[in-house]
This record gives sequence, structure tokens and C-alpha cells, in this order.
Amino acid sequence: MKTPTANSLTPRTQEKIDGLNLSKSEKGILKSLMNDPIAYIPHQDFSKKSLMTPIMNEIITVTPGTSMNPQDEQTVFLQMNYARHKICLFRRKLLRQAKWKLDDVKQLLHYYNMQLAARSQIVTCNMGLVLAMAQRVKYPGVEFTDLVSEGSMALLRATEKFDCSMGFKFSTYACRAIFKGFSRAAKQCYTYHSRFPAQYDYAFEKDDRETRQHEEFQADLADEFKVIFKENLADLTDIEKSVVKLRFSIGKETSEEPQTLKNIGETLGLTKERIRQIQNNALDKLRVVAEERLIFS
Repeated sequence: MKTPTANSLTPRTQEKIDGLNLSKSEKGILKSLMNDPIAYIPHQDFSKKSLMTPIMNEIITVTPGTSMNPQDEQTVFLQMNYARHKICLFRRKLLRQAKWKLDDVKQLLHYYNMQLAARSQIVTCNMGLVLAMAQRVKYPGVEFTDLVSEGSMALLRATEKFDCSMGFKFSTYACRAIFKGFSRAAKQCYTYHSRFPAQYDYAFEKDDRETRQHEEFQADLADEFKVIFKENLADLTDIEKSVVKLRFSIGKETSEEPQTLKNIGETLGLTKERIRQIQNNALDKLRVVAEERLIFS
């Protein structure tokens, strides 16, 4: 969530906030919220008070490192985004008023605290993803703490952007975001070392444990791909399965040579570029399921 500053507040708005009977921290939050609107993911039920009231009153108990069931997960995401939706409504209302009502301000702060609590629950349940993935995926020269730090930030960003109405689990969405965060941390690390090279010192030579762990993970990932493909756990379409079979010679009893994109295109009556797109889409589906199965195994 973007944390705005109060630099662009109008003098009139600043004066209204200063005149309220609020604590210093509450005034700081109010200044931030009035300076810049808070983002949220809209939902069709937000306009239906009869549906949202029981959802907002529902108490979800979470256990750190333990995933929520799909129903609880959807409820918490709805609570977070509906609270942000209400913040935007009260913010707009206050900006239109010549004189602010303390009750409206209190409601705005109430919904602010609600969305923070909901977001905290989501992060608490899924923080184990970051740690598990940081242990599994090794980048030579990148510190474990750097991976955890970047992965944690990626988890927060994923929490902000996830749309629970799409019908898939948050962990699947978060895994992609976290892996991108790891790649970003590795790229920054390698860029730094390329700009500030140091002479190699044999006293600091490391063993190949991390390299072997990475190779083992890749081997496990390849085995998972085969199982997932055979059982179609990634819900591949018929054309995607055909392309993967021909391209990588998996899912077959005989050991045939992998075919080129051009040859597959000629076989299926499609262009080489279209085959490439189908292949990449299928691999993305397989990778998400494989990584998730490995992480939680």
C-alpha cells in the first residue's frame, strides 16, 4: 500500500485536521489518507449492504504459517477491500464538506484499522511461503536474508493486488510474485557485484552445497512436471497438451526426439509463433502447480 505524505494537503484541509480532537497518530493517519486515496480491488457486492454487513462482522481466526481455507480467505480479502472502499467513500465525503463531522472521521479511521487487520491476517498466513521458497530456490551469491526481504515485499504487493473473485487461491498468485521478487533481488545483487568487483580470495571459497541443492530442486521440479502433465493437474487444454508432448517428448511410452516449434506448427497447422505462445502458456501453468506442490510437500 502506498504511504502518501501530507505535503500536498491544502491549508484548509490541514487546518480541519489540526482542529480535530484526535491523537497525534490518528492525525498522521488522517493526513496520509486525505492526501492520497487508498487503492482497493472492487467487487460487485460492495454496493449491497445486506451482503457485506455479515461478512464484515465475521471473525476469522488465523494461525501463522497455516493457509486459510478458501471460504475464510475470500472473506478476509473482501473485508480488506471493502474497508478500503469505505475509506474512499468517507474521504470523498469529507473533501466535499465545509465542516467535518467527527463521526465521519472516526468511521474513516475505523475502516482504516479494519483493512490493516485483514491485511495482517493474510500476510501472517502466507509468510511461510516466503521462507519455504527462499530455502528452496538458491541464487549463488545472494544472501538468504535478501531473498526473504524482497520476498516479503513481494507478498505485500501481491496482497494489495489480488482479486479474490477470480476463483483461484491466493498462494498460487503469491508464488509468482515472490519468485519475481527473488529474481529482482538476484539481478540487483549481480548488478552490484559487476560494478564493484572484488579480487577472488581462496580463503573465502565456498563448497558446492548451494549449487547441488539448486540442481536437486531443478530435478524435483522436472519430475513434478511429468506427474502434473500425466494427471493434467494444471488443467491444460488439448492443444496445450499436444504441444507439450511434441516439444518435450513427455507423457509418452516411447522415447522420441523433441520436435522444433516449426515442425510442431506444420503438424498442427499453426504458425511457429503461435506454437511458442501455447508452449509458454502451458509451461506457466505447469510451473505454478509444480512449485506449489514442492513448497508444501
